[in-house]
Amino acid sequence: APEGLRSFAAFGTYCRYGSDLTPLQRELAILVALRDVTYGWHHHAPLGLAAGLTQEQINLIRDGRAPRDLDPPTLTLCEFAFEITAARRVPPRIEDAVHAILTPRQIVDFALLVSYYVAVASMVIVLDIPLESPEALLREQAWQAEHG
Repeated sequence: APEGLRSFAAFGTYCRYGSDLTPLQRELAILVALRDVTYGWHHHAPLGLAAGLTQEQINLIRDGRAPRDLDPPTLTLCEFAFEITAARRVPPRIEDAVHAILTPRQIVDFALLVSYYVAVASMVIVLDIPLESPEALLREQAWQAEHG
């Protein structure tokens, strides 16, 4: 489905590179969305480290838990991302905190990014996309780091 994939890729390009989010906010959102997907995890865990997360924080996210040692705004965004991936109404406490730290555009950008990567996760799982060779993965990570 080349036309569908082109459209999906264009949406992903906006989510990753056209949003009004910081690299840390982007990688946090992506890691929460991809926490159960080995393919995505291998691509984005190193980018999460580069954006400022610790390995312990990344491990907790992969286990489905928000790291309590994140600064309060980042912890709020982590909790927000977990709520989005659960596809349920965001509790008022988190919703109010998100509105206090992000602009309306950033809120939409963050929700779009999480939702996009939930869709990516579903496609990777359903289509059984294999992980690239270690050399190809390193090239991809270098490109992501340069363009992210």
